[in-house]
Amino acid sequence: MQIPLIAGREFTGNDTGTSQPVAIVNQKFADRYWPHQEPLGKRIYAYGVWFTVVGIAHNSNYYSLSEIPQPFLYLPIFQDYYSTTIIHARVLGDPLAYTAAVEKTIHTLDADLPVYDEFHFKVARAGGEHGAADRRHFRGSFWLLALILAAVGIYGVIAYTTRQRSHEIGIRMALGAQQSDVFRLVLGQGLRMILAGLAIGLALSFALTRFLRNILFGVGATDALTFVGVAILLCVVALLACYIPARRAMRVDPMVALRYE
Repeated sequence: MQIPLIAGREFTGNDTGTSQPVAIVNQKFADRYWPHQEPLGKRIYAYGVWFTVVGIAHNSNYYSLSEIPQPFLYLPIFQDYYSTTIIHARVLGDPLAYTAAVEKTIHTLDADLPVYDEFHFKVARAGGEHGAADRRHFRGSFWLLALILAAVGIYGVIAYTTRQRSHEIGIRMALGAQQSDVFRLVLGQGLRMILAGLAIGLALSFALTRFLRNILFGVGATDALTFVGVAILLCVVALLACYIPARRAMRVDPMVALRYE
């Protein structure tokens, strides 16, 4: 798989069932269980056997393309054999052309071992990428719907509160306020509400994104472009919600407002 080692050694042919049990751990494993210590030479009890750590590997993806780094343990096949072993063979040319050679080599070890389900690694990787993409699109459709609902809700709330001030605006105009003054008043108060809401929303979003890391792929949980884009969109919607009622309020007849009061 060409996962590089950070320290220590690879497994060798000398790591057999009769030699000292050894293991390779990834960086996440070492950081979690031996922080600020030297992992090489440490012992791990797994599957009823004590394994000695002889290598540290870089973190990788093991179960899903979208997963976050997690502790992982590698054991040599001759010291931890199980019947459903998956063999990865790196070859030159078409991998499927080597199927017969791989089967022959395995059967020289044990003629009764079945070899099945051969496939090109690109097929598995493409399936994982397509699956991750499908999940992203599925979640993205719900997030887009939530964004639309949030935008509509912001528009409705701000437009309603602004319309509620129509009579106040009419009185201000009757007392000498100019239309431009009314427009700035309404827009300014709406803008302060918008900025306060965005500040609180962004703070909560940054605090909660760590719970989303395991379902994101190809984008960070604190992706700046996403945060800025959504903030700008909501700000534009909210300003539009202020602008339309403010323009309507500017046309309020002061005499109508005074008679109402």
